[in-house]
Amino acid sequence: MRSAMTSPPDHRRHWAGAALGVAWLALFQSAAGCAHQRLVPGTQVVDTEDNRAVLGVMEQYRQRLIEKNVEGLLLLASDRYFEDSGTPSAVDDYGYDGLKFVLANRMTRLRSIRYDIQYRGAKVDGNRAEVEAFLSGAFELIGESRESYRRIGDHHRFVLERHGDKWKFISGM
Repeated sequence: MRSAMTSPPDHRRHWAGAALGVAWLALFQSAAGCAHQRLVPGTQVVDTEDNRAVLGVMEQYRQRLIEKNVEGLLLLASDRYFEDSGTPSAVDDYGYDGLKFVLANRMTRLRSIRYDIQYRGAKVDGNRAEVEAFLSGAFELIGESRESYRRIGDHHRFVLERHGDKWKFISGM
């Protein structure tokens, strides 16, 4: 027969063992959960049909930008495109027609470009998709008095919407 003095340590061992079991179960479940989420190769984006379609459009965008293909870039933009330029002032905001002007103006000044996109995440919610990315690259601009070389390295968000069976940019280009 056990005395009252031995039962508290037995309870502690029981609860410690149960806590250890719960910890192992949680670790196993989190590892199993991660194992089920396949990523699109070379990205941090969960591999789904929608995410692959969105990243396909992103790659078209990157390629057309490198080619300085203004018409091709405009085909990827929704007629509802709107850019707020990330500033509090509305003076530099523009829509689809402004995008035409901005792309045409900037592409004529661009001598060369290197542009890489590292996909950090994608979220599709119905007909809207957001892509989180890290942009890195360099470009050479033809200036009025001389050429200039610039580097970019920044986090960026692209927003697209589904138009029938196609995804089109509504901001971020």
